[in-house]
Amino acid sequence: MHEAIRLSEPPDEPKKSACPRLAHEYPEHLLRRRLIRAGPAGLTNTELLSLVVKHTVQKAKGLQVAENLLHRHGLKRIPGLTFGDWRKVPGIGATRACQLVAAFELLRRSADRVTEEAVRVSSPREAYAAVRELCRAQKEHLVGLYLDAQNCLIAKETLSIGTLNTTRTHPREVLEPAIRHHALGFILAHNHPSGSLVPSRDDVEFTRAMRRAAEIMGIDLYDHVVVASTGFVSLKEKGLI
Repeated sequence: MHEAIRLSEPPDEPKKSACPRLAHEYPEHLLRRRLIRAGPAGLTNTELLSLVVKHTVQKAKGLQVAENLLHRHGLKRIPGLTFGDWRKVPGIGATRACQLVAAFELLRRSADRVTEEAVRVSSPREAYAAVRELCRAQKEHLVGLYLDAQNCLIAKETLSIGTLNTTRTHPREVLEPAIRHHALGFILAHNHPSGSLVPSRDDVEFTRAMRRAAEIMGIDLYDHVVVASTGFVSLKEKGLI
């Protein structure tokens, strides 16, 4: 009786995981190759952040550090981390922490500049549109709109917040942002919580004093717009400056 021949069964194939390969399994050079080939859009948030911190982390793996950062702070809070926050990350020293803070700050400023440059303020109505949120304020806010030669908005700054019915500030507080942003001119705007659109005597005197101070610095005060829940009024159009 012949002995039955046993056919060896093929080895079990490794089961494919239902989950994609974990990011930390990829060597750094593969991540760089993918970024060069397909662009940054093809990498996850963790993979992108790991390329930023990789060379600063000695003992800990870059991808693991990136995962921990995202888990702890979330993507939106990463650009706002302070020097102290970065120094708490294993392997990141003072020099690299400064570099990271500076890089994210430049990114924030460039994003703000793109947004602001898209806004043109060449009329009282456009100035009103830029400060429309003041209509709901319960206290007087004085806001400066700083413009370039093409009347594009370089910066918008809240200069002071007053009590129920008054907002005043020193000319240097108004002109400092104009100098810092290299503005050719600016427009002032403030709100009347009472709803009145009638410029007060103080409004007119304050505006004229501010215009004289600006002229000394070679900067133009184009207008002063009073806003309220009922609309807006231009002191320039009223012939008050």
